[in-house]
Amino acid sequence: MKNVELVSGWSLKEVGKETDRISVEEIFERKPDRTYIEERSVWERDWISIEKMPAQVQDVLYDHGFLPEEFRLGWCEKALFIGESDWIYRCSFSGEKGRKCRIRFQGLDTIADIYLNGIKLGRCEDFYLPAEFDITDILEQKNTLYLHFISPISYMKEQEWEDKWNGSVLRCKTVRKPIHDFPPEKIEKGSNYQGAVPYFTPVGVYGPVFLVYHEEEEIKEDFIEAGLKEDGNGVLTIEMRGTGRPDTLTVHWEFPGECGVETQSRNGRQSFSPDISCDGWHIREEIAVDTPPLWWPRGFGEQNLAEISIEIQKDGRVCDRILKRIGFRRIRMEVPFAYCINGKRVRLFGGSLDPLQGYTHCYQPEREQRLFEMVENANMNTLRIWGEGIPLPDEFYDECDKRGILVWQEFFLGHGAYPDSEKIRDFCKKEAEYLVRRLRHHPSLLLWCGGNETLMGAEFQGCFPYGKEIFLEDFPEIVERLDNSRYYHPNSPYGGEWANDPREGDLHTYDCVWEYPYKSYPNFISEHIRTAPPVRHSLEKMIRGSIWPEGFTGQVLPGNGNIMPDTWVERSHISAQGQRKTGDYWEFYDAENADDLLYRFGAAYGKEIRRYGEQVRIGSRNPEVFSGRSKGYFACKLVDTWPKIYCAAIDFFQEGYIPYYTLKRVFSPVLLCFQKEESIRLWGVNDSAADVSGTVKYGILNLISGQTEKIKEKKITVTQGDAVPVDDLADLHFFSKDCILFAVLCREDGEEPVVCIDYVDIERHLEFPEPNLKLELSGDELVITAERFARCVQIAGEQDGDKFGWLFTDNYFDMLPGQRKKVKVLGNKEYGTLYVKSQYGCCRKIVTVQTS
Repeated sequence: MKNVELVSGWSLKEVGKETDRISVEEIFERKPDRTYIEERSVWERDWISIEKMPAQVQDVLYDHGFLPEEFRLGWCEKALFIGESDWIYRCSFSGEKGRKCRIRFQGLDTIADIYLNGIKLGRCEDFYLPAEFDITDILEQKNTLYLHFISPISYMKEQEWEDKWNGSVLRCKTVRKPIHDFPPEKIEKGSNYQGAVPYFTPVGVYGPVFLVYHEEEEIKEDFIEAGLKEDGNGVLTIEMRGTGRPDTLTVHWEFPGECGVETQSRNGRQSFSPDISCDGWHIREEIAVDTPPLWWPRGFGEQNLAEISIEIQKDGRVCDRILKRIGFRRIRMEVPFAYCINGKRVRLFGGSLDPLQGYTHCYQPEREQRLFEMVENANMNTLRIWGEGIPLPDEFYDECDKRGILVWQEFFLGHGAYPDSEKIRDFCKKEAEYLVRRLRHHPSLLLWCGGNETLMGAEFQGCFPYGKEIFLEDFPEIVERLDNSRYYHPNSPYGGEWANDPREGDLHTYDCVWEYPYKSYPNFISEHIRTAPPVRHSLEKMIRGSIWPEGFTGQVLPGNGNIMPDTWVERSHISAQGQRKTGDYWEFYDAENADDLLYRFGAAYGKEIRRYGEQVRIGSRNPEVFSGRSKGYFACKLVDTWPKIYCAAIDFFQEGYIPYYTLKRVFSPVLLCFQKEESIRLWGVNDSAADVSGTVKYGILNLISGQTEKIKEKKITVTQGDAVPVDDLADLHFFSKDCILFAVLCREDGEEPVVCIDYVDIERHLEFPEPNLKLELSGDELVITAERFARCVQIAGEQDGDKFGWLFTDNYFDMLPGQRKKVKVLGNKEYGTLYVKSQYGCCRKIVTVQTS
């Protein structure tokens, strides 16, 4: 088999008034006559060249200057015509006439009629499925391909509709395309849910286009599974089906070791004779692998991957070959989401992943790399691939395998009911089967899920959950048939007496706008949501007008509930009630300027992350509470698809603010935290790979004087996967509320000390001293020393005036008097200037840094 990607020879044209006299189909299929020739000359005008594919319509228009720069910042008024128009792609390419060949479209968005050399190959109507056609009898040495993309908005209006769906089903769900690509049914001032203003509808080719040359003998289906027995030995299961009559199938496996040195004793090669039948061939074999090196999730061990090469031969000639990487690991789940991997208890910490950007559905690996760097820096081990997002390419899952990032994979269903039509149901079944077959060999793939808020959305709206058979019947049947070693979760959230019952399954924590019982200690948090703006330089880039308009005060008065300037609110989705989803911002000082307001919301969001994150990691010791310790915690959302003000921990420009760095600390494998309920208790939490021992010093610190008023010391051991009470601080009796709680764990294993600082009063009641920060710099490591207590130490970078792209191992943290804090400068900055200050410190330090 040989794949030839069609990356050049492409051009684009809008279907406009010039072609109204003649249908697009006639242009492609009519035999030439005089009228045709005249109309064809008109047809040849106004084609726009495409430098490289894949590229969607908006990408091409932007590259040629037909769309302004602000379009990519989410101001999409001038791009609305794209989704309302038809578009033609044309490609001229050379072919190998006489060879067996298919043409494969990995991603078409969405409704496209496909023509090759004047012959219609077919229509694509599903964004989530590749389209493939046999062109053996059509292919010439010189070829012309046309793709006619039909306006998805026009197409939606033409789809069959049943009256019973009124009020329950969004009309855009009659089209298999992301629901956030369509105009909201009610357009308000502000962004759509994902952040475009007012919305944006992408169109065009978003995945590569291949010519697939193949032999009669071909691999059509493959299933490669790495099993691990209790004794540590492995079983490699190979199942294959294909066409033709091959003589042999050869499996070669190898484990690249450290520094690329192969582990010879575990490598191997075996050949088999396939079973031949009238409709092709098939084979199923189990191969013993002695004590294979294990694949571990991030933070628990190495990500050992085996390279599997499989070939089929005919008459001594290789006809087809596949190459995949697999990992040997043993996964056990006692109850939903309570995972034990290779004998270690693993809690899931991560985020719900939206598309990495909204202005195109074409994959952008440079954004992926930055995302993975930030995920690892934030102590995350899991990504939830959101059901309202888009398909991700194989490279993404390969990277998860390499880095040990577990994957919660959802099928592509979104909030609320779906048409219960055979057409939509059949599309969804084909999508699910394709996705399972494509991804099931990845060791990072943890579970399958039937979509996002499909059932919960219907329940919230009080509507009948039309289409529920898709995720309650069809998807589980496909997973059971094709990948029955993995857990299938019907939807997110799902479990218990209602979809979002915290006691079972998973929970989306909308307690900021909804009240429901049992929310304090949920079984699993798959979305925790609050709202805050991004860092200042991101905010300035994405809004129109002043970030602190004249006359704005931030006061909440009767008839005026805007807690943010209108220029900020315009980049928020109003019906998602973003202003109600903030943290307790009123606990912080009133804002007199934009920086104060940004801090107020960021600190409130961070406080909520910490409160809830520590609470669920400690767990409940009440026997009436079902869940005890929560099995995991996902932020919602992890990253912004467009620039907006809502809930993402990482903004569109891939900058991190207080919420991001708070998540990093809450997800620390080893954690100290105070629980302030009927008493004050200190807890030790250990979700690392091994038991942890050390000495804890803890007590009360006077915030102003910096003097320790009461202090205790204790040796502790916290076993792997557990949380234990260190001490009850009731014997400290009473103390002034302008003091703070502190605890420091000095670990016996020599790792960095674990520091915990907490408050017993709200911030606006407290006075903070000037900390007199001292800075030292050695290579890419910054050492900060606080002479007195420092509230929210902030590190910012600048390179030739550019404030974007800086990343630190920690930021926006408190410091005890005399504490030395080491922070590494990450990212790709070779040089620049660092600015360090505490929130209430009048002293700013500037340091030049060389990080290369």
